[in-house]
Amino acid sequence: MDLGLITFGSLLPDARTGTTLSQRQRLRDVVRAAKEAEDLGFAWYTVGEHHFRDRDVIPSPAVVLAAIAESTSTIRLATGTTLVANRDPVLIAEDYALVDLLSGGRLEMIVGGSFFPEPYAVFDQAPESKGARKRENLELLHRLWTEERVTWRGEFRPPLDDVLVQPRLAQPRPPLWISGGTNPDSIALAVDHGLPMVFGTTAREPATFVPFFDAYRDQWRERRGDEPGRLGAASHAFVAETSQQARALWSTYIESYLSARKNGPLDFDGHIGVNGPALCGSPAEVVDKLGRLQQLWGHDLHLLSVDIGGIPYATVQGATELIAAEVLPQVRRGTVAAGAR
Repeated sequence: MDLGLITFGSLLPDARTGTTLSQRQRLRDVVRAAKEAEDLGFAWYTVGEHHFRDRDVIPSPAVVLAAIAESTSTIRLATGTTLVANRDPVLIAEDYALVDLLSGGRLEMIVGGSFFPEPYAVFDQAPESKGARKRENLELLHRLWTEERVTWRGEFRPPLDDVLVQPRLAQPRPPLWISGGTNPDSIALAVDHGLPMVFGTTAREPATFVPFFDAYRDQWRERRGDEPGRLGAASHAFVAETSQQARALWSTYIESYLSARKNGPLDFDGHIGVNGPALCGSPAEVVDKLGRLQQLWGHDLHLLSVDIGGIPYATVQGATELIAAEVLPQVRRGTVAAGAR
């Protein structure tokens, strides 16, 4: 199983000191953390996309990934997610082909639609059209990246007549993944197009997602007749030398990060417990929980979200260095249990 990092560049006050970074410094931290992630041996560095919310400062991961491409050489540069349901797929095709070329063919694009209402309001899109937009725009994006000239008619953007999109991808095949939660339409979309999939597993009990991982594999085998595509998952995560240190350091920050939720205060112990979605503890505890999740889901990629809630950069880097030193080697050796699903 590959381990990667995922960031949304969220800009919140330090939950302990109240200090807030400038937008420029927050973005510079996101960029420099990618090089450190590569040096530490992580497989992916993933940048999320959000619009029109006060704590989010990355509306265009392509710009950030292009900056990261110049200081890295091996780590996969990913989006998590590109809001293909909300953006023009022609512009996506152009922008991310540039990223793929600048990075030497290291782009991975996880595509989905916004969970928040603001993009639909600002871009004048009906929220109920999300699923149809995601499918139509993904299909057009795939054509733009695999056909030299495209003539196309659809529901949500003006038609295309013999359009050639430049530049072209460095990779021979579009590096596309489908993002999904508990909506079966996303699974069907991934299987229809033979694409790998990443499930958003940060907010619910892990067992909730087992039927969806299984449904992807079952539908793939039934409809495509070969081995299913790769599957990914994600967790908020924090590691310290001891469980007590990890809990003491992280509880305030995760509480701050999730404070906008509408279902009451965070049950921290439950959130990081055996049936909770988050990873928090000593390296041994995190290895153990990753193993349990791998047994449940049988997935191939796990993305860790560490830099949340205004945690100082040095604290985030200390945690990621510890993950790289004591968790990543066990993942690579297969010490975490393999899920033969």
